[in-house]
Amino acid sequence: MNTRPLSLLAAALSLTVATSLTAQEEIRPPKALPVPEEVPEEIRPAGAVPDLPPKAKAIEEDEPPPDDPAPDQPWEPEEARKAREKEEAALKREAEKAREEMERQQREKEEAEKDEVKKVRMVPREDNLPLPVVKPREPREQKKKIPIAKDTDPNAKPLSLRIPGPRGLIVDRNGQPLAQNKVAHYIGIQLPMQEGQNDVQILDYVKPRLAFCQAQLKSGWDLSDADIISHYKKRRWVPIYSPSLVPEDRVTKLKESPQAGVILRPIFLRTYPENALAGHLLGQMAKNEHGFFSAHKLDLQADELMWPPTAGRQGLEKRFEKELTGEPGSYEALFDARGEKLAEETTRPRAGHTVVTTLDIGMQKITERKLREEGVRGSFVIMDVKTGDIVAMASTPCYDPNDWVYGVSDEYYKKQLDHPEMPMYCRSLQGLYPPASTFKIITCLAALETDDFTPYSELNCPPGMYFNKVYIKNHSRNHEGSMDVERAIMRSCNTWMFQAAKICGPGALSTMAVRFGYGDKTGICLEDMELPGFMPSPESYAKEKGTMTGGILAITSIGQGRVLSTPLQVCQMMAGVARGDAVPRPRLVRLIQDVDGRVVQHFPPSTRAPLGLDKVNLDAVRRGMRDVVYGGGGTGSRAANDYVTIVGKTGTGQWKEKRGVKQHVAWFAGFIPYKNPEYAYACLYEGDPGEGPSGGKKVAPIVGDVFNEIYKAKKNRGDLQKEVPDDDDEAFVKARSARRAGPAEAPPAVAAAPPPVAEKPKRGLRWLFGGRKKPAPAPTPGPAPQGGRPLR
Repeated sequence: MNTRPLSLLAAALSLTVATSLTAQEEIRPPKALPVPEEVPEEIRPAGAVPDLPPKAKAIEEDEPPPDDPAPDQPWEPEEARKAREKEEAALKREAEKAREEMERQQREKEEAEKDEVKKVRMVPREDNLPLPVVKPREPREQKKKIPIAKDTDPNAKPLSLRIPGPRGLIVDRNGQPLAQNKVAHYIGIQLPMQEGQNDVQILDYVKPRLAFCQAQLKSGWDLSDADIISHYKKRRWVPIYSPSLVPEDRVTKLKESPQAGVILRPIFLRTYPENALAGHLLGQMAKNEHGFFSAHKLDLQADELMWPPTAGRQGLEKRFEKELTGEPGSYEALFDARGEKLAEETTRPRAGHTVVTTLDIGMQKITERKLREEGVRGSFVIMDVKTGDIVAMASTPCYDPNDWVYGVSDEYYKKQLDHPEMPMYCRSLQGLYPPASTFKIITCLAALETDDFTPYSELNCPPGMYFNKVYIKNHSRNHEGSMDVERAIMRSCNTWMFQAAKICGPGALSTMAVRFGYGDKTGICLEDMELPGFMPSPESYAKEKGTMTGGILAITSIGQGRVLSTPLQVCQMMAGVARGDAVPRPRLVRLIQDVDGRVVQHFPPSTRAPLGLDKVNLDAVRRGMRDVVYGGGGTGSRAANDYVTIVGKTGTGQWKEKRGVKQHVAWFAGFIPYKNPEYAYACLYEGDPGEGPSGGKKVAPIVGDVFNEIYKAKKNRGDLQKEVPDDDDEAFVKARSARRAGPAEAPPAVAAAPPPVAEKPKRGLRWLFGGRKKPAPAPTPGPAPQGGRPLR
């Protein structure tokens, strides 16, 4: 058998491989430079540790968002404008003439250098030997190109293939790669290309080579005789490839000991260097519409792809599929009837764009590691309060995107979907949970914005209240006395919130929640993954169940009932409280760069509609959140930070109930630092069925450990800024102390109202003559909303 065509084809394939590898090295995008923040921050002295807790200074209500445009230019008269434009046009023409003159001089200089004989500069040497004569470089012989056309030879076969371009990178805010490419290999068999081979000759040629290839693959390679014969008749100009990749440890041996007729095809393979880090956000890859290598029964088509590309099926890989997909190159060749190559030409592919995210790999690693160490099934979101940048978004458990690069079996996919821990489920964006007591911030602001309630107003806080004979307890089970909004937040008093909700009404409560983003998608770029949650309103409730008052309004005020939100929505709400002027929309991607580092698309920060809240009311709520951690009787003292003041709100809510077994969730959410807030955060823990987790005991320590590690690193880098105390809240503290007759911790002697006990129905004469006994009237501590339907 003539082996010359195979040798020529092997040389051609080697050239293609070298071209592809060279293209990958040359077109790899440079490391993305960090983009400066849109809002400059004040520089604090390194290593400064504040006094805890600091004094208050809230964000000004009329402070513009960081992306506000510059003020308009002053008015300019028409005559002055025309004169200025005429002068600018003249200067532009002069600059253009100067540029053309410089280009002309440069061209003349380059032409003169080509004609000049270069001389070697004499360099003194110790051996004093004469220097060799340097001859002018001879021009490189240009490879003769033969136009690829069918009329060159009636039996000639033109081959035109596309080389898939490398997929663009996904990097964090500092240019560290989250998704990139590596070289992998398929193994294949190059069939004889000359015509006239019978079936026996073809099979005798392929069988030993197939056995060799099967030994190199972990999963084997089944190839029928019919497929081999069909490939020879229709597609023999291209190799027949294995369905799976060659293990990396065997690629080197195959390169060192090549086998005649056996081909190694290098391809660009997607890889995730940090494995499961931010896996839900990066997403998954799968085979695109082109599928796998073309079937053996199909005729060789023009512009076929050299290897099967993949496409994003979830997360950022799917959302920016168009931007990440590279431009394919091409390989063209012409073969005669004997299988000999007459001509070839290769065009290099071009890599896709680089997607620069807002994530910080360091902070993402800290949050995910802490959740795994604590065995948390839940979420942790950290957002920049000024720009809305998501610097960390962890959902545990998670999957490794590397396992999905070239697809998975149906059995594996079903196993992941049916897994009890639900690793495919992005809890940060897709988990709908009752916000529980974190929602009390909304209730307080709604009451404070009414005309009849101020930060100095106090309400009585009994251990429980009746709503249509249904008794709802306070979490402490004790009488808390009278308290203002700051102490109500610190103590997370339910009965205080019931009365505050009655003061503002269901309409104002629902409107305030919507202004902070509840019941609506946040606007993050992964819109196909995000769920909007639900915020009931009087109108929506009236269509289904009646009036939104009484017990329905009471449980809504504490973030229970029909209120549902994602961890990202709770974090967004806290960012709005930290800023005060508006609620920032979460931003996950900052910009897109081409392979040369040029910005081709920028995503500026944005906000929801201005809040327009009273600064005095906001300050009171923020102080209450600070007291949750540092107030002595707060519920979140385990989240205290060693470097700056952290503020937050705990929460524990009933999530599900199945077969009489309840499942709860626990929260801790807020912002840090108290002065000049930098980050908003929300951490969620999914309790097991029957478990009763506490936000203060289970989640607050996790938040404390994460931010202690983050701010310790800031201090070591010299980035820690000192919190400057002020006297903004001194008057409020004095006034509040003067209004109190005594410490709020000492409860007045008011008996707790026991829940009603259902009596057994009476029978016989006793029922006929005696009637029912009415329970003794219990004291009703404090005002309570009336009306509505009983809780079920």
